[in-house]
Amino acid sequence: MFDENEWETPFTFNPGHFLTEEGTFAKKPSFIPFSAVFILTTDYIKNRRPASFPPGPWALPVVGNIFTVDHSRTHESLTELGRSYGDVFSLRMGSEWMVVLNRYEVLKEALVTQGDSLAERPDLPLSVESCNGLGLVFSENHIWRPQRRFALSTLRHFGLGKRSLEPVIRDEFTHCAKEFSDNKGKPFDPHLIINNTVSNIICFLVFGHRFEYSDETFMRMLKLIGKGLEIEGSIWAQLYNSFPLLMRRLPGPHQTVKRIWGEVGDFIRVELEEHKQNWDPSDQRDYIDCYLNEMNKGQSDDSFDEENLVMSILDLFVAGSETTSSTLLWAFLYMANNPEIQEKVQAELDRVIGQSRLPYMEDFANLPYTYAVVHEVQRMGNIAPLSLPHLTTRDLQLGGYTIPKGITIIPNLTSVMFDENEWETPFTFNPGHFLNEEGKFVKKAAFLPFSAGKRACLGESLAKMELFLFFTSFMQRFTFSMPAGDVRSLLIFTLVFLVIAECLRTRRPSGFPPGPRVLPLVGTMLSLDFKNLHRQMTQLAEKYGNVYSLKMGSSWVVVLNGLDALQEGLLTKGDILAGRPLIPLHTDVLPDLGIIFTNGYLWKQQRRFALFTLKYFGVGKRSLESTIQDEFNHLSREIAGHEGKPFNPHLAINNAVSNIICSLVFGHRFEYGDEKFLTLIKLIDTGTQIEGSIWAQLYNEFPMLMRRLPGPHHTLQKIYGEMVKFMKIEINQHKKDWDPAEPRDFIDCYLTEIQKSKEDDKEDAGFHENNLVMCSFDLFGAGTETTSTTLRWALLYMTKYPEIQEKVQAEIDQVIGQSRQPCMEDRKDMPYTEAVIHEVQRMANIVPLGLPHSAIRDLQLGGYSLPKGVTVIPNLTSVLFEKSKWETPFTFNPGHFLNEEGRFVKKAAFRKRVCLGENLARMELFVFFTSFMQQFTFSMLPGVQPVLKPRISIILSPQHYEICATQR
Repeated sequence: MFDENEWETPFTFNPGHFLTEEGTFAKKPSFIPFSAVFILTTDYIKNRRPASFPPGPWALPVVGNIFTVDHSRTHESLTELGRSYGDVFSLRMGSEWMVVLNRYEVLKEALVTQGDSLAERPDLPLSVESCNGLGLVFSENHIWRPQRRFALSTLRHFGLGKRSLEPVIRDEFTHCAKEFSDNKGKPFDPHLIINNTVSNIICFLVFGHRFEYSDETFMRMLKLIGKGLEIEGSIWAQLYNSFPLLMRRLPGPHQTVKRIWGEVGDFIRVELEEHKQNWDPSDQRDYIDCYLNEMNKGQSDDSFDEENLVMSILDLFVAGSETTSSTLLWAFLYMANNPEIQEKVQAELDRVIGQSRLPYMEDFANLPYTYAVVHEVQRMGNIAPLSLPHLTTRDLQLGGYTIPKGITIIPNLTSVMFDENEWETPFTFNPGHFLNEEGKFVKKAAFLPFSAGKRACLGESLAKMELFLFFTSFMQRFTFSMPAGDVRSLLIFTLVFLVIAECLRTRRPSGFPPGPRVLPLVGTMLSLDFKNLHRQMTQLAEKYGNVYSLKMGSSWVVVLNGLDALQEGLLTKGDILAGRPLIPLHTDVLPDLGIIFTNGYLWKQQRRFALFTLKYFGVGKRSLESTIQDEFNHLSREIAGHEGKPFNPHLAINNAVSNIICSLVFGHRFEYGDEKFLTLIKLIDTGTQIEGSIWAQLYNEFPMLMRRLPGPHHTLQKIYGEMVKFMKIEINQHKKDWDPAEPRDFIDCYLTEIQKSKEDDKEDAGFHENNLVMCSFDLFGAGTETTSTTLRWALLYMTKYPEIQEKVQAEIDQVIGQSRQPCMEDRKDMPYTEAVIHEVQRMANIVPLGLPHSAIRDLQLGGYSLPKGVTVIPNLTSVLFEKSKWETPFTFNPGHFLNEEGRFVKKAAFRKRVCLGENLARMELFVFFTSFMQQFTFSMLPGVQPVLKPRISIILSPQHYEICATQR
């Protein structure tokens, strides 16, 4: 630079060194290397990593690490760099240093433990120039704090995080659902529709109204917001923030950002002007009105002005629209790609909510799988992979390094959401990440979908509500799939394939029982009369034998007919047929718990406990008689109150019988006028009707199809949901005053067993609260319908055969008289009455096909080979009306149970897995029936004949009838 051969006056300041003789500028070649060396040296000295600063990749002069990072996948690139340089490492973007944080423990330390030191946002030139440093996201602390405080308070006032906002979300879904439905199952891009849907929620809060999906101005604004965010996440934004002086002068997409946010701001200003024209400070309609009020207060805080209002609304829109809508779009994609998960979500929704109403936030507690799926969508969607940057407000120690004040901190959420140490299968969509072994929802500490700490997402509570309600509503209403190339060809190919496959599968296995011809897909279902199934199954035995097979959809079923076949199957080989098949209509609605439909060790433990406990409280003992006798006194007053006029005894008898099981399970009874209890009894009756219909059979054979088709089968979810809710209320009331030393009923004893099971580490026996709910459910249902239905049949048969009623009453008068109530010890002296009760049970035939059994291993039955897992149906109708066993099988004849001397003779029993409450039912039937006959004479109105044709359901119950009861 001072070479005398290069410069005229090397030691004198002389501009002529750079001028030609003509006076034009001429750069000396020797100046270029000097400038380069000077710049590089200065950059190195100025931008060296400070002492104790986190390590990182080598930074190039001037540009730093801009080209070290792959900006097409920045979050993944930073995660990979973390593996090389540690969980806390540094990068230099241009002349600015930033520190990247990886993994949960580091982020927790930084954003939570030391969150006060990271409560600022860095000055990002592109954002500052576009938004003037105002608003809620990138404003400085003195502006941000009052704006955030005001926004939180105001949004909560208008429903944020409260149930009052739920109707707005559900109403918006109905608009969106119509848009989806209008596509009629054809492929479409849901992007703008979902954006509009979600944005309308924030519009309701901010503007006080929603926008139609056809509003072109609003749709343009949504497109602009999406475009602006896309540019701000690109390398153009990073270059602008690192070299603002240069990038302001270079063309590129970054130049459009300011115009985009300016246009969005103008849209907001139009809304603001409309509000100002009809603003009433005493009637605050929305966020804008409240903000105008705040501006009007004239306080010293000058951050409340119209520009800050515009920028705050813009931030609310971005935060309240893009995050939720993007997550929902990911959800649709994941559901289309994982149809089996989508089916499980829909099954859970059908079971808990049904189709009669839209979801509520309170439903999430009963939807653990669905809630887990929502969280897994957020984890895998990872929509804010680097969250928002933070700025250190003072020097701090982090990860063993010293980070000085003024450094930008990047929380890499991707490193947490896909951490192999935190998630079982981090790169696989797996809702199990959020479920424990019992299937209950468990939120992971490492779940950070947006951020954490002092400056976490303002609208997180709104996003949670929107995500849950919108997602569940979509899953309830729609099934999502990817479009096929040639749907018609694929459909034809699929149908041909299914028919061929079914033709191969419809052949009966070797050694399998015979049966009617099997059609592809539907099996033998079309050849069955589901309105008279038990009778038809008896008729089929005349053609195919007492052991024959049916194919219900894709499942083989073996039907046993006649006493000999049932004795062999359910008594001689009862241990092999002690299982229960999986019934989709039940498993979709209720957990696989309880006593009736469980199997193996769990069933044995629960049944053993229930038998022991019910015996302890009097089942099968004289101590329970007084409870039944006392309940009949209530019932007799109810009946006598009709003063001999016609009445329907259905609900009164159901209530009376239910009160016996209620006294055992709940420790108390319910009054006959209790509306909630009567509603529950009506629901049980409706449920049994549906379960015995063809709808139930279709559901059990084609569950994937029937889950999506409308019909009565969907109302079972509501019915059983109400019953489960009823059980939980009773259990919670018991827990409040439960004393293990003084058990009052079944629930108290079960609560003690739960505690004991935990202490003895024997939880595999299934003693937990969910099983208590289902055991109570099973006891209540089984202990109500069967006995009450039999009693209603008994009264009907007595009106049909008044001479039999008279003989029963004569025997009662002779043995008991009118001075006391009947008791169980009277039974041995009342053979005719006992025979009548048994004949009522035979003719009523209330459970004509029993409950299905399942083979737990291969067996030989009736000379045929039955494989493990086959369902076996015991046709009790074929036994109760078997011509070779009964003198007059189709006539009501108490003589079937009397010998020549008039003594009671009980016919052969044949069941291994008999009803748990058989002893209770026997006691209830005898005490109730004899008490009825002792106090009343039953008849129909003159000229009215009793209808003995049953209502077809899972239980054969009488048609609704009115009866006259005359006191004796």
